Amino acid sequence: MTWRPVGLIYLALASLVLYFVLFERTSEPPATATSPGAAERSLLGIDQDAVRAVVFRRDGLEVRAARDGGRWRVVGPLETSVQPDLIAAAVATLTAGQESEVMGEPTGETLDEFGLAAPTSEIDVTLSDETETRVRVLLGASNPTKTALYAKRADRPGVYLVGANLRYYQDLIFEAIAGRNQP
Repeated sequence: MTWRPVGLIYLALASLVLYFVLFERTSEPPATATSPGAAERSLLGIDQDAVRAVVFRRDGLEVRAARDGGRWRVVGPLETSVQPDLIAAAVATLTAGQESEVMGEPTGETLDEFGLAAPTSEIDVTLSDETETRVRVLLGASNPTKTALYAKRADRPGVYLVGANLRYYQDLIFEAIAGRNQP
């Protein structure tokens, strides 16, 4: 093989690369974890970065976590090992990480139908605003298909439907406490 065919192959390759760079390559959209407007359609109506601290309560037990830089860290009870990503996933379920369906504004009688007259668990969320606003979320029963939970902000009348994965995340968080208490 002579140098002329090799040169033509390199010229063709260079032409294809130039064509790709100029015409075919598209810029990647910025990576976002949520769709635009998802925060407004979430239970808390905020982005997950606006949450500074969270407290999970169930059956007399409590797990407190705070954002330490970009990651979550359990601050109580001490010697509890909970994966930071597990707490982040639970927070994402309440914020822009997952849209929530509004079920309406129930009366006192219908709160019992949603399991919210006596909630199964509570989550206190502290926001990263100037006043460190605290929002309490009440979690009730599962929906009939067991794919979601009924939830309510304590400061608002509406009932929401959030993903059942929130209960699963809470189960794992409280299992970490149970594991800490066993010999």
